[in-house]
Amino acid sequence: MSMEIAEEGHLPIVAALKELSTRLAQAQSTWLLGGSCGLWLQGVPLERPPRDIDVYYDRADVKKLHASLTALALDEPILDESGSYTSMLSHYRLGSLTMELVGGFEVKKGNSKYRTEVNGVLSEYSKCITLGGSAIQIMPLVHELLFNVLRERPDRYNAIAEVIRQSPEPHLSLLKMLLARNKWDAETVISVAELLDTPEIAEDWESKRKTLEEPKWS
Repeated sequence: MSMEIAEEGHLPIVAALKELSTRLAQAQSTWLLGGSCGLWLQGVPLERPPRDIDVYYDRADVKKLHASLTALALDEPILDESGSYTSMLSHYRLGSLTMELVGGFEVKKGNSKYRTEVNGVLSEYSKCITLGGSAIQIMPLVHELLFNVLRERPDRYNAIAEVIRQSPEPHLSLLKMLLARNKWDAETVISVAELLDTPEIAEDWESKRKTLEEPKWS
């Protein structure tokens, strides 16, 4: 899906994202814009305008992506393990905004563990936003919902869920896929299903989990 975004009133953000798109095009790698910028571009209400930029990618692409941003780099990519989060992390300056390049992002909470897969999974469900001729792929809202539920940010996940509920069908296939490809506890899945008013999501997940746990008799 491709969308044109009005630039008026958000010039510093738009200018930074245009430069980002131009520079990362040289890397010929898949990346997705997430965080507050991604939410803003998809119409999710925020308490304040985006103040930084978060770009997600798969770790195999770290060298190419970092090389295209060397002139803006504040540090080198390192494996960062901070509390519940693990990723290949580096920082850059785009105008007045700071950008994080986040590779192979993982988040854990209790018995849940979610890993971002940009190539072939999240990228297949991403929106393409056009900013003054620059195309930017946006992290799907389902990822943002799961991430913010895991990090216990009701200000974010309630706003995201409200947008998804307006037209849930385009989001449910990816949600089911991410639930199947990652590890979740029942409480988290039920919470997500309740946020979206889709009890069948939790029922389907529970049914498949029980099937996998059934003993295989010879």
